[in-house]
Amino acid sequence: MDEEELIAWQDVLDMIVAGRPNDLACPYCRHRPLLVEEVDYSTKISCSKCGKYLQGRFAQQ
Repeated sequence: MDEEELIAWQDVLDMIVAGRPNDLACPYCRHRPLLVEEVDYSTKISCSKCGKYLQGRFAQQ
C-alpha cells in the first residue's frame, strides 16, 4: 500500500477513533456502510461495492 492510499483511508480511521463508525464511507466510491472486522489479529475495513480495503493493526494514542 502506498502513501496516497493511506492518506485516502485516513478520514475513515479518524472516524473510527472518534467513535463514529456508522458515518464511514468508502474513500473511493463513497458507498456506505463499510465493513469493519477482526481478521487474524488485525482489523480489516472494506467496501462491499468496489472491493477496496485497508487491513492492519491500528492503535490509539
